[in-house]
Amino acid sequence: MSSDLSALLSATFYEAGDEHRVELIHQRDRAARRRLASLDLAVYDPEGKNLTAVPLDTHQEILDLGTLVGPVAAGRPRVMVLLDARYEEQIFPYRPHHYGFLHRRGSTTAALYYAVNAVLGGVPDRIGATGLNNFETYIFLREAFAERYSVLLGNPARFSTAEAQVTAYYATGRLTQVVALAPKAHREVALTSEHAGERLQRVEIKALFRLASYVVGRRADSGELVLFDHLFSYHR
Repeated sequence: MSSDLSALLSATFYEAGDEHRVELIHQRDRAARRRLASLDLAVYDPEGKNLTAVPLDTHQEILDLGTLVGPVAAGRPRVMVLLDARYEEQIFPYRPHHYGFLHRRGSTTAALYYAVNAVLGGVPDRIGATGLNNFETYIFLREAFAERYSVLLGNPARFSTAEAQVTAYYATGRLTQVVALAPKAHREVALTSEHAGERLQRVEIKALFRLASYVVGRRADSGELVLFDHLFSYHR
């Protein structure tokens, strides 16, 4: 493959029973359709085992993950989906991003739209970095809802185990969990919605390199998704 091509590795999670679609490129110019040079899809179970890896037709504008991923998920409640895209900078004056549509089949709740999380594929942000120098955060609404919150974390690295600190912040207190993920492994980390009488205000993730990460909110009674959003990165 040409070394002139730029790369974009993105990650999302597919859960059984969801209608989940990914828009490869949000076309700004309808008269000039832009295409990726190549796109590979890979699916991993929670332990990091590869379930499938296939090249996709870049002329597809919408990927139906239910069709592509559902059969290989084989009853697993959740799998991680990696999208490895290559593109020519001359064609894209901006870095292309993927966008997702997510809705539980048969649910009366509103569909969720989100920007698919772009990850770095296990490469540290700084050469020789040994500390936790990648920070991501998410601030919750002040209104109280009957929801339970969690963070979905996945390690996109090929060889490196990732360790992340997940810290939930409250008005005066905080709770920290340390999570270790083998290469391509992923898990859901539950967040305590209330601590010492104080509501959850913010969650922060610290790691050596960027992980696949989403904040998730589920209805307390049915477990249906009402929040699926990426965190916001900043660097020390």
